[in-house]
Amino acid sequence: MSAEINHNVEWDLAVSLSFESAAAKPTAQLPIAQAINFVLAQDLAAQIDLPPAHTAMMDGYAVFGQGPWRIVGELHAGGFLPYLETGSALKVSTGAHLPPHASFVIPQELATLFDGDVASKSSFTAGQHIRQPGDEALAGESIAAAGNILTPAIAGLAASSGIDEVLVHQSPTVSIVVTGSELTSSGTPGLGQIRDSLSVQVTPWAQYLGAVVNSSISCGDDLNDLREAIKTADSDLVIVTGGSSFGERDYLRPALEQLGAVYVVSEILMRPGHPSLLAKLPDGKLVAGLPGNPLAALVTFMTIVAPALRGFSGQREYRMAKVPLVKEFSCDRTRVVPIVLSSGTAELTEFRGSAMLRGLSLADGLGVISPGDNPAGTLIRILPLPWRVN
Repeated sequence: MSAEINHNVEWDLAVSLSFESAAAKPTAQLPIAQAINFVLAQDLAAQIDLPPAHTAMMDGYAVFGQGPWRIVGELHAGGFLPYLETGSALKVSTGAHLPPHASFVIPQELATLFDGDVASKSSFTAGQHIRQPGDEALAGESIAAAGNILTPAIAGLAASSGIDEVLVHQSPTVSIVVTGSELTSSGTPGLGQIRDSLSVQVTPWAQYLGAVVNSSISCGDDLNDLREAIKTADSDLVIVTGGSSFGERDYLRPALEQLGAVYVVSEILMRPGHPSLLAKLPDGKLVAGLPGNPLAALVTFMTIVAPALRGFSGQREYRMAKVPLVKEFSCDRTRVVPIVLSSGTAELTEFRGSAMLRGLSLADGLGVISPGDNPAGTLIRILPLPWRVN
């Protein structure tokens, strides 16, 4: 393995290096309903004005000229009438396409009816209660930028704008290797054993972030087995939990050495999750090494795996919200801890040891706390939990 030029890096640099290490996947043209949750590979522009015509905003009476108005017919969604004579009114429903010269719409509850005429209980300005063509978007106007996830809302906007298909990036693929000879997957653990809590978590973490998980396997503490599991993994990114440190029975780094990998990141100046790594194999496959402790594993996942998945899927770099701390919190390096949000402030959860899940189970996010004194009121950045993303 080559020299570790990114050894023991600051948290922000680890995030940036991880994002930059992953080239965007190829693109595909998909029907808009099938493309939801994929990342746009092109800007979307409205194909038509939105709305495409003068449209009633509510049920009532569309009128033209001075009142009272003679009711000459009805107009509902799906219908169209190009002209309305002065002094006339149409009973209309919400969404109906109105004659372009209609003066305004009298809401149904403010209309007075008598002998086939309608009058209004209030006065209205020209165009009131009528949506104008293009007031949401004009034909050719950008409605969504490349690098954004096609959410249901954006898909609905695009469909309304006359778009049937979109160009999106293909989803990144992930393989998961959970290491540890002490792990058991069912029942009460015996002497010297502990229950495997990561196999049930890492797959959904990746899936919530838009990845396709090709495989998830368990691997004992054996160098040859781990090396072969990484080598044969068919994916863009291999996530290995456990064995990323430098102990006698930590085999991830020796396995990567034998496979000719180059470090993108080797150790991060943060707690928990300091002995984490991201490496690239000669075939371009990325390998992320997460600690075996579950909270530390999630922190590392959000630090080096989530940015790489964003890079593979063509997303833009993520911008984190900032929230003030409730209480002072001093630290000598970046701390990433479960927090609860309340009344616009962030409070650290009680159970936040690297092996603990109880605090995380109650958390609203992960707080990224910079080194220093950090008195109460200090703004900290918030990482969304992978099951709360999008």
